[in-house]
Amino acid sequence: MEEFIGQIWDDRYGCPGVYSIYRCVSCAQMMTTPPLSEEDLPGLYSKYYPRSDIDFESLEREAALVDKPYSAWRRWLAGTNNQGHYMARPGQRVLDIGSGSCLSLLELRHMGVETFAVETDPNVRAIADRYDLNVHIGSIHDTPFPNLSFDLITLNQVIEHVPDPGSLLRVVRDRLAPGGRVILSFPNAMSLQRWLTGTRWINWHVPYHQHHFNKRSIELLAYKEGYRVERASTVTPNLWSVLQLGSLRKPPAEGVASATWEGGGGADDVRTSFSTKVRLRLLRELHSLASPLLVPLNRIVDQLGLGDSLLIVLRKV
Repeated sequence: MEEFIGQIWDDRYGCPGVYSIYRCVSCAQMMTTPPLSEEDLPGLYSKYYPRSDIDFESLEREAALVDKPYSAWRRWLAGTNNQGHYMARPGQRVLDIGSGSCLSLLELRHMGVETFAVETDPNVRAIADRYDLNVHIGSIHDTPFPNLSFDLITLNQVIEHVPDPGSLLRVVRDRLAPGGRVILSFPNAMSLQRWLTGTRWINWHVPYHQHHFNKRSIELLAYKEGYRVERASTVTPNLWSVLQLGSLRKPPAEGVASATWEGGGGADDVRTSFSTKVRLRLLRELHSLASPLLVPLNRIVDQLGLGDSLLIVLRKV
């Protein structure tokens, strides 16, 4: 490994601490140092990730759109089809690791899929209880839902967060039903946006992102852990591009939350100021204005394999 970025910090939610990014000289895989442990994750996410205030009505409205006419076409236009659970089929049993807001589970329910999930953030318990969802708060290493195997296991923007991704893939492999697949999505550390923005790339996202994969490095890891790559593609959510543009102003100081990321700030967050509301309103307007330009640009970049998110489908060897 060689040092790639000397000093970098949480420029979203204000978690204190200065980190570095190191890169493998062979496969260009990168990692954040110093690393976190599994024991660090619940406290980090419950304190700094903005899931304590939940808009249940918005969550329900968005989930209900999943099977509406032309929904797949709209997801392609917006670049939100970078999520593995959209490949599930009615009647399948799906395990979603890192379910976050549980939107994926509610969408899968609309799709006629039997759902189970694992999430490290204890704030998600309120969502799971409200909708009677099978969510284990903890780690996949706790062996949740014993004696069950799964047709599809999804890790949407998850594997980059875990301290030991190889161990995760080994555990997941053992939970697959015959013919089952694992679908990963995660930021592409060899994307055009990363190359253009350098240290200001929003998907460094330290310390939450511990690993920074590219297509070659994830293929090497998958092969090592007993998988073959069935499909690999890149998808760039248009919203990511808008947030990237909004983040290129002067970055916040270490330990200070950014106004660009609505809901950030952790335990010391205060009522949103008027100036912050104005910036957020401008960001939403920028999104609506920029989207028509971003659609063709991002879809071309995706076809070139330089999109900001990788979507990888794995099968057991």
